[in-house]
Amino acid sequence: MIAAMYRGGRVLMCTPAIAFMVAAVMQGGCQSAESVLCDGEPVLADGAPATLHVTVLGITPRRGMVRCALYADRTTFLTRGGIAEGFSVPAVKERAEFELHARSGRPVVVSVFQDIDSNEELNRGPLGIPSEPWGFSGKPAPLLPPSWNACVIVPTAGDNQIEIHLIGKAR
Repeated sequence: MIAAMYRGGRVLMCTPAIAFMVAAVMQGGCQSAESVLCDGEPVLADGAPATLHVTVLGITPRRGMVRCALYADRTTFLTRGGIAEGFSVPAVKERAEFELHARSGRPVVVSVFQDIDSNEELNRGPLGIPSEPWGFSGKPAPLLPPSWNACVIVPTAGDNQIEIHLIGKAR
């Protein structure tokens, strides 16, 4: 297997052992590096425009708003300041569609939730698990709080289709 690392605007191809050593050095306080792998395969990080066509399914009609956000930075994931692009629409139908813009080869997370109480926040229970209907790109665990690693995707140049089924019921 070959690993790919994104560093200084370039994609570096290397063995997993070298990638591990470089990551260890980077965590030690040197420059940051980001792994650019999608399903175990290297992705070209050319930064070309990528359009994310997001379809949200499982909405409870006539209950609040449906909010969709794009996060492009692990350190600000799930913070208001970390939203690179976001939209809201009334929850009128059982499905909603959004169009987000990113750069190809750069990791992002798409977050959607049905804001039942219209407080503009994803309400969470005591363990951090969302208490409003929610969904993320990638493969989030439905019984755990969402994490960057579980939800991250790497878009390709051009159009990308993403279908997200909301988890949980509107109460």
